[in-house]
Amino acid sequence: MSLSKPEKLFQEELTCLICMQVFSDPVVLPCGHSFCASCIGEVIEREAEKGQHTCPECRSEHKGKAALQRNVKLCNIVEGFKASECTSAYQVLCDMCLENALPAVKTCLKCEISLCALHLKRHGEKKTSQSHSLVDPTADLSARKCSLHDKPLEYYCVEDRSCICILCAFEGNHKNHNAKHLQTAHDEFRTTMEFQLKEITAKLNLSERLLQKGKEDETAVKAENAEMKQKAVELLDRLAELVANYKAHVIETIEAEQRPVVESLQQSIRRVTEQQSLLKHTQLQADSVWAERDEFLFIQKLLAIDSKLTEAIKEPLREPTAKCLNRKKVFDYLEKKNTEFQADTARIQKGLQALIIPPELTFDPNTVHPNLILSADLKTARYSSVKQPYPNHPERFSSFQQVLCFQGYSSGEHRWEVETTVECEWTLGVCYRSICKTGLGSALESNRFSWCLLWSNKKLSASDMGKCTLLLNSQPITVEVHLNYDAGTLSFHSVSGRRVHLHTINTTFTEPVYPSFRVISCSPSSWVSLCSSSLNNSLR
Repeated sequence: MSLSKPEKLFQEELTCLICMQVFSDPVVLPCGHSFCASCIGEVIEREAEKGQHTCPECRSEHKGKAALQRNVKLCNIVEGFKASECTSAYQVLCDMCLENALPAVKTCLKCEISLCALHLKRHGEKKTSQSHSLVDPTADLSARKCSLHDKPLEYYCVEDRSCICILCAFEGNHKNHNAKHLQTAHDEFRTTMEFQLKEITAKLNLSERLLQKGKEDETAVKAENAEMKQKAVELLDRLAELVANYKAHVIETIEAEQRPVVESLQQSIRRVTEQQSLLKHTQLQADSVWAERDEFLFIQKLLAIDSKLTEAIKEPLREPTAKCLNRKKVFDYLEKKNTEFQADTARIQKGLQALIIPPELTFDPNTVHPNLILSADLKTARYSSVKQPYPNHPERFSSFQQVLCFQGYSSGEHRWEVETTVECEWTLGVCYRSICKTGLGSALESNRFSWCLLWSNKKLSASDMGKCTLLLNSQPITVEVHLNYDAGTLSFHSVSGRRVHLHTINTTFTEPVYPSFRVISCSPSSWVSLCSSSLNNSLR
């Protein structure tokens, strides 16, 4: 039986905002809003990763499942409502049964009668009745009738976005409007909504990826900032009382510049998180509408959330980004104070400058093999089938396509990244400057004066002074090299996507070491490139 207007309003008050159904085991949040226990439980579980829980209705924060309390009074009201609803449903009987009327299984909107299974079959056998609209049993058809003409609402007016009767469509106020049969409008709306749901799902997936990347970037930024701060403190502590005031100012400057970087990224993440929460909320409502099979109720529910769907799709998602650290401002401050230091503080001053603006690695033109061409900025070495007319030099490699960096290290920690291509086979690592430049013994991966990572014949291996170890890893495209000269460690990580540890070599260095590279494959698409460097505290 259809509900009267007061009953409808009452049912709306007993409807969960998440699933759009009558409450099931309702619980209440501290803000006073109630939801189904299972519905709010799912929301809380999805929010667990971000560590912040908000009410789906008013967005006020709460403490998750610990904040939920069973709404006893509302539970009793819901049980009473469901009981009365079930009782009323059995009161819809077949209008065609003469004696002992059977329960109706359908109601014909055209004939305005309810039919049991037997009379429904006879009704459908008539050719004149085959086009009639049938709905679930209902005794009150007033909600499905035109208030002006008392006719069934069988059409949908596109211009006014409302359901109308046949007289409204062909004679009344909607005569010249674009009117469609409810079934046609229903099918079109479902097609459109299907596309919208796909769009929302795609945006939700994108938001998950953006949030993941944002969180990874936040972790990396914080780690880099913490590392920079630690190194600054270590260097400044060596100056003791002579640089006590200078130390405090430098740390304050670094922290002041770090703060907006992290805050900017956190603000971006919060914005995407809020958008994601709204998208999920909209999706829950859309899923509820999508599940509705009654044409009239489907359209009414869809119209109620249509603007939310449109807004959710149109609002763009932006990748969480962080502002660049203003290193120049810190560096300028150090330059201003540089004149106050005596000769015995010059080395520490250089260390601080290297911490704020790390020296960039560059290839040494005097070491490059004739089949390698260096870029103008000396950061890329590319294979060439034509030998280059480089001048003779005792440091130049002549047997293998190799090159060293101009900069070398004799102490401290240093990190740099190397990028290459899928087609390229390569060797990269560090070696002594005294490595042989000619003959079979000059290959980086088979030399007792070098430590490196090798990708060749679709295999990844590590070489420690000529001793190779096969590694169980796929081909890395961008490799991060971390050298701790004093500790005697050389670590390799793949940073093409997620940071993955590849291998760590432990040894003892007795001479300055230089970043070294070999391009093994011979094709125009074979090259290696220096991307970035940091933590360079003791440049040779």
